[in-house]
Amino acid sequence: MTDIVTITRIAVGGDGVGRLSDGRVVFVPRTAPGDRIRLREGSLQRHRSYARAELGELVTAGPGRVTPPCPHYVNDHCGGCQLQHLAYDEQLKAKRAIVGDTLRRIGKLDLPAPEIVEALDEWRYRSKISMEAKTTVGLHPYDRPNFVFPMADCHITDFRLMALWRELRSRLALLPQPLTRLTLRLDRDARRHVIAESAGEPWLNGDELRRALLGSVDGEIVCWWHPVDGAARVVAGPATGFPATAFEQVNPGSTGFDRFDGVKRFAAVELGNGLGIFFQNAAKNLYGDFPLKFARDFEAGHRRKINDFGGL
Repeated sequence: MTDIVTITRIAVGGDGVGRLSDGRVVFVPRTAPGDRIRLREGSLQRHRSYARAELGELVTAGPGRVTPPCPHYVNDHCGGCQLQHLAYDEQLKAKRAIVGDTLRRIGKLDLPAPEIVEALDEWRYRSKISMEAKTTVGLHPYDRPNFVFPMADCHITDFRLMALWRELRSRLALLPQPLTRLTLRLDRDARRHVIAESAGEPWLNGDELRRALLGSVDGEIVCWWHPVDGAARVVAGPATGFPATAFEQVNPGSTGFDRFDGVKRFAAVELGNGLGIFFQNAAKNLYGDFPLKFARDFEAGHRRKINDFGGL
């Protein structure tokens, strides 16, 4: 029987942090601050200055621990979420501590932990989900990254995409083969995008799948074929101009930029290469309507320094 380990905080990536009897730091996934645990027999991996292990027995639960609502999180060890076993307030507290520690320890800045603004929605906020296709189509467990479990539902993904997935699951044979990756995406006009990645022949029956889905799924549907060695293109549905494979925040509520009231000049570093939504919202907040095309073009450069919005 292993010694009892007390978890004191959450590390970057979501693992709980405790100490072994020899003083070495140990990282244990799916644990919460205040948990008193025993490590799973045979799971301890010692390194020179730290160790990793798996949870074997929860002796005493920490005050912030809750029952995760998603069966995949518990039964399949889904790697898509890391903190569902923490109450939302505790998640925010952990994130605040992580950012503050990073600023002080790595950034060498003498700053307190910053304020963390809670999300508008705790669940069903994601406008995009990507799944791997092997013997099944689904997601990876955090402790078996080469394995894929079949996904029934994702509690952080928009209901509209999950409704699309429920209808699509029984029609996977209509997707291009061999399928390697499947992405479902909701754009800002509520159109549903099905992006199928494959290494084989072009997707020729996208129209058949789209017709079948239109009878059972609300909203416009656009089907894309994405060859593994080429660019994605629309094979069924309207060519809307929406770049379905481009980067965009998967939580639309997080792109609002409302903290610059009264600010006339500041410096910012843009590290993204996405749709331009973040930059557009920032500029719009300061100077009114701001064309998305210009924002997208401006944001296309990596590590571009924005010195003065008024001088653009």
